[in-house]
Amino acid sequence: MKIGFSSVACPGWDLATIVNNAKAMGYQGVELRGLRGQLALPLCAELTADPAATKGLLAEAGVELACLGSSAAFHYRDPHRVADNQAEAREYIELAGKLGCPFVRVFGAEIPRRAIWGYESRERVLLRIAEALRELAPFAAEHRVTLLIENSGDFVDSQAIWYLVDAAESPAVMACWSQFAAMTRGERASISIPKLGRMIGMARVCDGKFAAGGVESFEMVGQGDVDVPLLVELLKGIAFDGYLMFDWPKLWNSALSDPEKVLPEAQKYLRTLVDAKRVDLTAYKGDKNAPRFRKEREAQPAPL
Repeated sequence: MKIGFSSVACPGWDLATIVNNAKAMGYQGVELRGLRGQLALPLCAELTADPAATKGLLAEAGVELACLGSSAAFHYRDPHRVADNQAEAREYIELAGKLGCPFVRVFGAEIPRRAIWGYESRERVLLRIAEALRELAPFAAEHRVTLLIENSGDFVDSQAIWYLVDAAESPAVMACWSQFAAMTRGERASISIPKLGRMIGMARVCDGKFAAGGVESFEMVGQGDVDVPLLVELLKGIAFDGYLMFDWPKLWNSALSDPEKVLPEAQKYLRTLVDAKRVDLTAYKGDKNAPRFRKEREAQPAPL
């Protein structure tokens, strides 16, 4: 597994600062979700003016551009809005192709609830999202890019994401799994990771405290309610070799600690988990790390 961080953690940094700090702090890659307040990456001259120079900056530092994070979502009832979001996704895919970036992230988003339209079933909305992804998949494959559908909004559960990836029917569509998002609906990693398995192209790592009403606070990774060590062990169990992408949403919450403090601590914590010897996990309650009936077997006399 590789370790990266998203630019949402450092909204004030330019591209060179992101890349140089990633190298200095021991990260292997970065995800760009906006640069210095501009969320529309295809409009960022730092990326688009000279793609060769951008690739050179990354290569010289030995840091990968792992993902471009878009705002595209395909849940809308209005087909024109879906088409607009597909067009946005295509712009990101083209940019990713020029930069040699393997992933573009999009969202599942929500079930439309506008009164003028009435309510739609969850299944109908999922079908519409899947159709949009299936239409984009050949374009992504042509540019050697994989679309990552992130669990979000009304579709944070692994069942929904499994359906979307499966229905897209293309290796150019995979899952970007956020266990933090899944925990807002009470789904734990022991359910999520085995269900999605090799569909996971990237795992986002965020931690926090949860209350009945949802997220109570964001916490340093390993100090909240998300069982990050278990998440990493389960990812090892499915032979996941992609990115653990640290997600510290300072872009959306300026009161959070600064990246200069948070990013080095997160890297050290995640590196310790990744480098630790794999633990054999079982599904038996009360015995997470060893086969059931071990003591009983040990107590039996050796065969003659």
